[in-house]
Amino acid sequence: MGKKFWANLALCVVLGGLFTFAVTNISSALTPKGLFVTDPKPSAEVAALLPKVQLVNYRLSEQPGRMVQAGFVVRNSSDQDVKNINILCEFYGADGKFLDRKTWLLSGKIPAGETMQHNSVGERFVNTRAKGLQCSLVDFDIAKAPSFVLHRASGGHGGQEAEGGYGAASAEGGHGAPAEH
Repeated sequence: MGKKFWANLALCVVLGGLFTFAVTNISSALTPKGLFVTDPKPSAEVAALLPKVQLVNYRLSEQPGRMVQAGFVVRNSSDQDVKNINILCEFYGADGKFLDRKTWLLSGKIPAGETMQHNSVGERFVNTRAKGLQCSLVDFDIAKAPSFVLHRASGGHGGQEAEGGYGAASAEGGHGAPAEH
């Protein structure tokens, strides 16, 4: 038994350990919903407001040509405006087993204390074996005041109305004056 034998034995032990480690980690990553699929977690700043922003009602229907019409009603009972609402819908077969999941991003702002309806029609593949679904609000952003506001000047250049309308030629020459030949 030479050095080559012991080197091969050590290599086999190391590879066997790595294989065992990989199999145990992959088996824990395999969930009933798929490989490496985890439940979404809201961002830290939103977690406290999540119970106050609720998905009140939802409706999904399949239209011809793989079009899915989705309607969501969201109530914001918090004291802050919210935007970019993420909705997760999970689809189940007739036997109750999980089939698929899709997310919707509802754009726009929902002011504090208001309820809004959002309708969406888009081309999406939804498993045709799905007989049931469950949707939930999983995350959103807090709408903050803009960091700057654009103000438009009334009138033409420099805030003054040009004679003859906006952009009229100037008699003194310069920008907007007729060219001299």
